[in-house]
Amino acid sequence: MPYLSWMEGNQPFRHAVVEDPCVLGRDPMACALARPALDTVSPVHAALSRAGDGWQVKDLGSAGGTTLNGIPLKPPSSQPLRDGDELVLGTWRLTFTAGFPGLDGTTFVERVGDLFDELRAHPGRTFLAELRQLYAATERLLGEVDSGALERVMLEECLRLLAGDRGFFVRRQEPGTWHSIHQLGAGPEGTGPAQVVLDYVAREQTAILSNHPGADPRLEAASPLERGRGPLLCAALADAGGMEAAIYLERESGGQPFSRLDLATLQAYVRRGSLVLRQARLGRALRQADQQRVEALATERLESLRQLAGTLKHEINNPLAVISMQVEMLQRKYPEEAKLAKIGEMADRIKVLLQGLQQMRETPTEGYADGSSILKLE
Repeated sequence: MPYLSWMEGNQPFRHAVVEDPCVLGRDPMACALARPALDTVSPVHAALSRAGDGWQVKDLGSAGGTTLNGIPLKPPSSQPLRDGDELVLGTWRLTFTAGFPGLDGTTFVERVGDLFDELRAHPGRTFLAELRQLYAATERLLGEVDSGALERVMLEECLRLLAGDRGFFVRRQEPGTWHSIHQLGAGPEGTGPAQVVLDYVAREQTAILSNHPGADPRLEAASPLERGRGPLLCAALADAGGMEAAIYLERESGGQPFSRLDLATLQAYVRRGSLVLRQARLGRALRQADQQRVEALATERLESLRQLAGTLKHEINNPLAVISMQVEMLQRKYPEEAKLAKIGEMADRIKVLLQGLQQMRETPTEGYADGSSILKLE
């Protein structure tokens, strides 16, 4: 996100350029960024607008004119803006930066490039050990894709990769609300991640490094306790809808500073972690859907069996009652006949089986002689 910054006396001011176009001038009703008390600025003076991946500026026919790096702009033509360009509107002097102003590339850093771009900045080193560690950390993460401990493993590997003293896996619940899911490493009692850091990472959609939080211009809203902390790194885990969580790492106050390469490594690993988390979430959703489908089929099958049992009971009970009554009469006449007793037992067994079929709560099966499966009723 680009910024315009300027001084009013000894006080620095910054404006995040989120508007397109971003109109500059004296009239606050017409301009996204206005200086009403500055008479040398026209009510509507100049405008910044997006041009492809960059930004451009043009003068809007102002009375006092607009200069870019000392060269007057001629309306209605536009000129591209580059990081560090100086704009002058009347007596209003502004600086355009592609990111947050005041970052020195070492103590305060954000938006570092791809990990391999950062490695190429050190042609004298091979980084084989570091790349091997990153590969091993990724392999462990992939091995935990079906585990409920995936988020904790990710935090453990980040701490190991970057030699942090403590770390937090933080989930975003609502805008401005954060909840630490996992915390590793000892720290002051009740100390969690600095919320102002998490808010900045979410708002600017960037990973950040701050080796001196107390002097970091991005953390002006931090409490004294937060600004007194040691070197820190923070990177977001994003899904399709934006930032959902963050990895936050710290070293003790006065500890060894983090480097741009550390931030690039964290970015690379967290990017892979986001993909693995998405894969795990999708896998869990698929397994849950399969389980629900199996349960629905089992419920449908059981209900069908109960309906069948009710039909059989209704259709068989009447002839079965006649058989039982006739067997009972024959037993009185021929009490010594054992076959009659056996017929009575089988009739009673049919009654019990029909009752059991109607009262089934599950559908267990067992193998049959021909290799098929049959219901196990007792």
